[in-house]
Formats: sequence, C-alpha cells, structure tokens
Amino acid sequence: MGKSVGKPVVIIGGGGHARVVIDALRAAGELQPFAIVDPSTDGPVDGVPLYGDDDTLPRLLAEGVETAVVGVGSVGDVRTRRGLHERALALGFTLPPVVHPRATVAATARLCIGCFVAAGAVVGPGAVLGEGAIINSNAVVDHDCVIGAFAHVAPGAALSGAVTVGEASLVGTGAAIIQGVHVGAGVLIGAGAAVVADVADGTTVTGVPARQRKP
Repeated sequence: MGKSVGKPVVIIGGGGHARVVIDALRAAGELQPFAIVDPSTDGPVDGVPLYGDDDTLPRLLAEGVETAVVGVGSVGDVRTRRGLHERALALGFTLPPVVHPRATVAATARLCIGCFVAAGAVVGPGAVLGEGAIINSNAVVDHDCVIGAFAHVAPGAALSGAVTVGEASLVGTGAAIIQGVHVGAGVLIGAGAAVVADVADGTTVTGVPARQRKP
C-alpha cells in the first residue's frame, strides 16, 4: 500500500521560514502542504504551488482546506506573524502546533496553537510554548520554561530550566539564559549573549554577560 496523504494545509507566507515549515510538515506527514498564499511571492515554494495573496484564504476555506500554518517568522518584530495568525483564526482556520519529527518534545510539555518546533530542538518536561511561538533549529528549552506568545527562540539558543520569556521577545542565535531567569515582553537578546539576570520589558541586551544596550 502507498503512503497515505495527510490533511491539506495552506502555508501563509512564502519566505525562508515557510521553507522550514514545509520541510517539517513533509517530514511529519500528518499535514500535506497544499498551497502558498503570499502577495510578495511569484511562484511555487519548494514545490508547493502559489495560490494567490492573502485575500484568497476564504476561497481555500470554502474549498475544504481548513488548516493553516503561518510561514512568516519573526526577528524582532512580530506584528506580521501575529496579524496573519489572528486573521486565519478569525476566518475559521485551525492552526495546529507544528513539530519536526527530529525535534524532541517531552510528553508533559504543552504546545499552544500555531507554535512551531524545528528540527533538532529540545523542549523539556513541563515547558509551555505560547501561541504562535517559534523554537528554531537546535534550540533548547529546558524543563518548566514558559515561552510567551509569538516569542522566538532562535537557532542554537539554550534556555536552562524554569526560564520565562515574555510575549513577542527574541532570544538571538546561540544565546544562553541561566536557570530561573525572567525575560520580559518585547525583549531582544543579541546573538551569543549570556543572560544571567532578569531582563525588563522592551529592552535590548547583548554581550557576555548580557548588559542592556543604550538606545
């Protein structure tokens, strides 16, 4: 018997993050990339046909494509990702968590709608990933961490146990956060930073140890 085809899913956005999402969907097999919608893309993305711009979403829903994944990432500005997520929900799409099968996610972790866990990532016991959050390639989110809605833990970042990352924050590539630290909302942690103390809302920290960068 041939391999069964998963439920069709529309990917909203056609850039680099969309390609990572498509790869994860194909590897997992439960959802089948069916169409891309993106006003700035002019052709297929890794073999997934372009259906049109965002205004074609209601037509896809009417044709029976009831599942969507936001293929737009967030590097310091989550407004586009959040807006597309909220629009898809308002139209009536289901936005499931997407987990690459080469990620390791503990059975007691909780993944909220629309979040994404990339290949090589580790999500520990008791961790919570908020709505629309991204845990990128080879990032580690250890036990009892809480990642806020639309926060992004970039490739190779490592969070020790019981770290809290606030809504819409970015933990940069290769950054490290020691256990129990609270990172506020709207924070930007620079690549390679070592965070050893709490970080207030809306600040940018860089360096080893991480210090607030003045405007």
